[in-house]
Amino acid sequence: MEHSDTIKALGGAKAVGDALRSRGVVVADVTVRSWTLAGRSIPSKYWSHIAAVAGEQGKAVSFETLAKAVAA
Repeated sequence: MEHSDTIKALGGAKAVGDALRSRGVVVADVTVRSWTLAGRSIPSKYWSHIAAVAGEQGKAVSFETLAKAVAA
């Protein structure tokens, strides 16, 4: 699963940006959207927050899943 798929599964860039900001993470919607572009990925410093957002939604996104997407 690519990082763009993860962002879509979590409700899209706006929803992910809102969820990250609600956790105190300073990130602009345009930044989150940029992670969905071809050849781009979610920077590792956000992985723990992305995994937490996914968990709150009842979805499983692990560090392993995110790392495999980067390696692919």
